[in-house]
Amino acid sequence: MKILHVNTIDTGGAAIAAKRLHLLLLQRGIESKMLFLKRSGHVQIPESYYLEDQYSANTFNALVKLNTIYNRRTTFYKPSVYFNGPDSLFDISTHPLFQWADVVHLHWVVKMLDWKKVFKHKDKSFVWTCHDMNPFTGGEHYNTGYNGEFKSVSNRNIQLKQTAIEKNKLKVISPSNWLADLARDSKVFRNIEVNAIRNPIDDEVFKPIEVANASINRHEKKNILFVAENPHDSRKGFNILLDALQNMPSDKYQLSVIGNKHYVESIFPEAHFYGTIREESELVSIYNNSDVFVIPSIEDNLPNTVSEALLCGTPVIGLSVGGIKEMIVDGQNGFLAKDIQDFQSALEKGIQQPFNRSKVREQALSLLPKEKIIDSIIHVYSSQ
Repeated sequence: MKILHVNTIDTGGAAIAAKRLHLLLLQRGIESKMLFLKRSGHVQIPESYYLEDQYSANTFNALVKLNTIYNRRTTFYKPSVYFNGPDSLFDISTHPLFQWADVVHLHWVVKMLDWKKVFKHKDKSFVWTCHDMNPFTGGEHYNTGYNGEFKSVSNRNIQLKQTAIEKNKLKVISPSNWLADLARDSKVFRNIEVNAIRNPIDDEVFKPIEVANASINRHEKKNILFVAENPHDSRKGFNILLDALQNMPSDKYQLSVIGNKHYVESIFPEAHFYGTIREESELVSIYNNSDVFVIPSIEDNLPNTVSEALLCGTPVIGLSVGGIKEMIVDGQNGFLAKDIQDFQSALEKGIQQPFNRSKVREQALSLLPKEKIIDSIIHVYSSQ
């Protein structure tokens, strides 16, 4: 079986999830390759390839800019709304790896996938992991930040998607039950098999370690960890966390932040900033040296960070939304806030309660059985 994973960029949560699956498949002896639109320059992945290598640098850069305009040509008058359609100037079906693959596994493929061009290949088997809502909506990725703009465009896109996948061999995977249910109820995927299967994470990498081996020293204060590639994204809820912290004694906690520090630094300079972390071993050390991991997202699928923290034995404090509520059990591996107003209370309980980190990990292993997850995904591949 030959599997091709497709993702627009080689960084970000979807790329990380796709890469981990790819590497675990390779460990199983399954032929697996990755195809990205463009490289970040920061990632080295075995058996990975890039569409940009088919062009000269100037031609590719020009195409990327034109492609953005083409994809949003009918919505460009309001660029502040994060909205992406099913059109692309690029055509992955012309790439040799597309021809090579038995199964094309799509991940986050915004501006890389042209539905008409790719799904016209009715003989090809497709699997699509939904990392957000965009695959089955008219263009929005989440409800947050979208207020029904571009209704006529959205209806056109949904109709185009429905037509494109008719009579295709396509199956859908969602890491959370929440997003799986939304996909099943959508016009685009209502006649498609949708499987709720978590993203696999290597529990031999993400695990408890001795604090003495951590790359940072544990503070006397409770160490609260927040992770977001773009903390300024309102969906990530950093302002919710900030409001809670401002009402708590500052001598009781230390906030640590992984991600783009510039936004956070301007409004909470007391935080400890790590910037972007690319080495998993460093992430493991930081999780292990944190008393709690907080994820105040107001809408989210099932973030890799929640799974990573729990596998490291670090309890998680979050809002009861999306896939987050599917991972946290109050008092056992963290606390859930029922709403934004309840978040401070959940956070205070989280830093006061002495969690058994071994039990937190043990519960995570039951929620994230790596081998069973891989088996389930392979079954989706082979049952096309």
